[in-house]
Amino acid sequence: MELYLADDSMHINRKYKKINRNRTLKKNISGIDFCARDERFVKLLYYKDTWISNYRRVIVYEDGQYKLLRGSVDRWTGEVVYTLKKERYIKYTQTYDYKKVKVTGSSLVVGAFIVNYDMMNNTRIWHLNNDVTDGYYKHLYPVTEKQYEKLTELQEESAAPLSEEVIMDVINSVEYKQDGWNPYKYRRSMCGIGYHGCNDADSESISFKKWKNMMQRCYDKNVHKKYKPEYKDKTICEEWLNYANFRIWFDEHYVPGKWQIDLDKDLLVQGNKEYSPETCVFLEHYQNTMFEHNAKDMIYENEDGTFFIGKGRKKTYATYEEAVDIICGRNKKRIENEIEKSLGKIPMCAHEAMLKWDVRAAV
Repeated sequence: MELYLADDSMHINRKYKKINRNRTLKKNISGIDFCARDERFVKLLYYKDTWISNYRRVIVYEDGQYKLLRGSVDRWTGEVVYTLKKERYIKYTQTYDYKKVKVTGSSLVVGAFIVNYDMMNNTRIWHLNNDVTDGYYKHLYPVTEKQYEKLTELQEESAAPLSEEVIMDVINSVEYKQDGWNPYKYRRSMCGIGYHGCNDADSESISFKKWKNMMQRCYDKNVHKKYKPEYKDKTICEEWLNYANFRIWFDEHYVPGKWQIDLDKDLLVQGNKEYSPETCVFLEHYQNTMFEHNAKDMIYENEDGTFFIGKGRKKTYATYEEAVDIICGRNKKRIENEIEKSLGKIPMCAHEAMLKWDVRAAV
């Protein structure tokens, strides 16, 4: 407890997510006017052609056109609820398909725009001034049940909306943490930056091993020195420094029974250097390796100034660029074959990323 009170790194700060511009839907494409100058529509990765805005509005692409959904209002909570098509893995067919789900607009906004430090325990969303009709992202705060009750109490006593300082004081106060909260589980014990975030972390589980491996690749200097020097400049998003958060995403997306599954961070965003729920997808190992080929590591120069591909290969090429062309052609063909075979067998966001993959940019 003394460590928690003294260590600011264990306290929650108000942060917003960095949005990759490739996920934003431009007005000149959708034809739908923005409700404010700073409105942005961001694509939801595992929903069918769906974009959420930082003002809680939803656009879907159906029947060849973009449509602004109306949603419905929950009569008990007053929250706006949308019925959307979400991708799920179907065990008995071993394929991905879409199923209709009901989801609140505020939870979509929080997931897309706000750093949520504790997804397992933040089961409520506080709206500024306790106004559930306000879906603007800067007015939403993921909180625990106790925090929500305290903020409600304080708001009823105040004539003005609670300040961000007051809200964050409640969020970081020990008094309003969830039942069973243990500050020991929030200390930065993994590589000096990661933490368990829960009391039931199983170090032998697949999810924990994947999380530990990811942490070590990015932040363990010994791993950089001996095994993975290319990971020195790689990072992990704020949310996934908390193992409990990573486990929630893992449990939703991991498909058990596959021979070898890799956590890929490069396919959805080519050249990406950060592990996050917005940039990662599970792929079978052989699929993942298709996007790791680098021509620089495969081309060798002969004494006469010609080039060859791979050690021991006899065929030579007059220029380095000619050898690069051969490698790019091979990679493109390999990816095209996999695209055809994998439709429906990998998440649609991964399939779309394969279609857009630039073999030249990967050189």
